[in-house]
Amino acid sequence: MRKIFSKERLLEELSDCPSYEGIDPIEVAEKLSKLAEIGKTEAGGVSRFPYTNEESRAKKLFSEWMMDIGLSVNEDAVGNLYGRLEGKEPGLPAVLTGSHLDSVPNGGAFDGPLGCVSSLLAIKALAQSNTLIKRTIELVVFVDEEGARFNNSLFGSRTMMGEVKKEDLTLFEDKTGKTLAEAMKENGFDPKNISAAYRNPKEIHAFLELHIEQGKRLESEGKNIGVVNGIAGPVWTSYTFFGETDHAGNTPMEFRKDTVAAAGEFILAVEKAPREYSETAVATVGRMNIFPNGTNVIAGKTEVMVDARDIDAAARDQMLDALKKEAEDIAQKRGLNVEIKEEVKIPPVAIPEKIQGAVRSAAETSGLTAIDIPSGAGHDAMIMGKYVPSGMIFVPSHNGKSHSPEEWTSLPDCVNGVQVLKEALNELANE
Repeated sequence: MRKIFSKERLLEELSDCPSYEGIDPIEVAEKLSKLAEIGKTEAGGVSRFPYTNEESRAKKLFSEWMMDIGLSVNEDAVGNLYGRLEGKEPGLPAVLTGSHLDSVPNGGAFDGPLGCVSSLLAIKALAQSNTLIKRTIELVVFVDEEGARFNNSLFGSRTMMGEVKKEDLTLFEDKTGKTLAEAMKENGFDPKNISAAYRNPKEIHAFLELHIEQGKRLESEGKNIGVVNGIAGPVWTSYTFFGETDHAGNTPMEFRKDTVAAAGEFILAVEKAPREYSETAVATVGRMNIFPNGTNVIAGKTEVMVDARDIDAAARDQMLDALKKEAEDIAQKRGLNVEIKEEVKIPPVAIPEKIQGAVRSAAETSGLTAIDIPSGAGHDAMIMGKYVPSGMIFVPSHNGKSHSPEEWTSLPDCVNGVQVLKEALNELANE
């Protein structure tokens, strides 16, 4: 039987939760469970998209939670939600922490919400302690991180950092043809006023996001915390092999110009390439189109899309150069032509050592094990990190599952994450 999210399942491990001052494991479970009910699907997942009733309900609930712990709450011009804990020197650049509440279709209960709840409860613990906080701490819930509705991911953080123009809002539509601008209007936002959401990077001392790993390394190595040492920059490149379309039965093997065979040889090269250039590089062929795609037809055209990423831009680009040469060599050897087109290229984001150190120190003082780990996925921290010192904390994902109802992080791991985030925020806010 497939295991999915439930409050009861979370609380099965309540007795295994460590005890930390100011952090209540039951409250962690209750808040995650209440969010998981908003947009819950028949399959046990969550569908919660931007500028919908479900998102509005989730943000309203979260706003109430922020007010309950004494934060001053406001929403910006695009729907990013803020909660502010005033520091003793409020004129200093603030420390920001948070994540997102939107989801992919039929997604999990932890991707995004765990980061938001962890930030909330970490700030609560700091606020209720006798700790004096020098800098203001702001909790931010970014709008539309996933991009599931409008194919426009990381919208909230990109708008906050001034990367989005009002003209862009009419370019993105959902499945019904409604534009992002129209959806914003329906929810009380003025698309012409998005520049008001901009935050001057000079006002931000640091940004720290807690997230589920969405991979298997922490669980497989038995570690509590991942200290993210870089966010990989993806490059999407299409390789299109051109040959000749012929009859599968009447064309001898030596006379074929088979683009599928060429693509297969190239895909194996893609699989082998990363480890030749970097320990943190990955490369994937996730999409392939064959023309004319008939069982008894030798394909005259095959498209292969490669996703290559690394936290080291130089190593990634060396790997890409090698793959381009490999594709050209394969095409030449087989009497084919190949067209190579770079579709997307995003630079990796380095995590400053001071933020890695704060997370590492927080784990150590809490008696937890930690390892350095790259983030292969894009997050709001990837956008923030281009402008302000930013970092991430990973907690384990069971079996690496994410973006599905089977997404799972145990309650003890959730509580450990809140504790490490609390201690790291305390260090950063008192710099």
